[in-house]
Amino acid sequence: MNQKLLVLITFVALFFGCSPNNVKIDASISKLLDSAGVQGSFALLENGSGQFTISNLSRYKDSAYSPLNTFFIIPSLMALDNGMISQNASTWVSADSIAFYQHLIVNIGRAALIKTIDSIHYGKGIVSTNLNDFWRDNSLRITADEQLGLIKKMFFKELPFQKRSQELFKKMISKEDNSNYHLSYMEAADSLTQISWVVGFFEENKHIYFFVLNTSASKQGSAPNGTVQSAVPLLKTILLQQGFLKGLR
Repeated sequence: MNQKLLVLITFVALFFGCSPNNVKIDASISKLLDSAGVQGSFALLENGSGQFTISNLSRYKDSAYSPLNTFFIIPSLMALDNGMISQNASTWVSADSIAFYQHLIVNIGRAALIKTIDSIHYGKGIVSTNLNDFWRDNSLRITADEQLGLIKKMFFKELPFQKRSQELFKKMISKEDNSNYHLSYMEAADSLTQISWVVGFFEENKHIYFFVLNTSASKQGSAPNGTVQSAVPLLKTILLQQGFLKGLR
């Protein structure tokens, strides 16, 4: 066996605490990212078997970026706990509403946020004094690996929030529910840095899968007019290429 390949397999096995047979490094996903004009990492975890499918392991594990709007999981859970967000689904506000979450974060306060972030070991860096932008100004950063771990803990109500709040948050991020699959996710994109995230989970044939997709433009400033597209279509392309979203897996 090629020595470099053996070293990589050994590293992956140690990193994930499982056998090499449970980890698949899939080069075909990198080709999909290249075709979309982005670079990045993708990971998919099948909960039942512990099977990982990964593209760009080093970026997934080691590269940290601003969480952008995916950070709103934290103030949302805090606000659900203390009644600042109603349990009535008709009153819920999309994570695209930056103004709503900026107001919510200010009301929660920096000290409470820092205490919660520290208690769950969220990301790296600090919460800057700029409460309007710290989740996107690179003062607070998180890896794709940490994002996947967080969403998995939330799904199983293992975070230090009320179980009811975590169950409600799962409903808040539910996006598609049809006869083939139930897809839930948080997404975020920043036109300045051209970083994007999609973090979530889906259920297909009673199997639960967790995923994270993190991308950036292949060349800085390559997106037209400084815009960055949602990574959700790319996520679906990857999942379809992997045989999901068809009700067959």
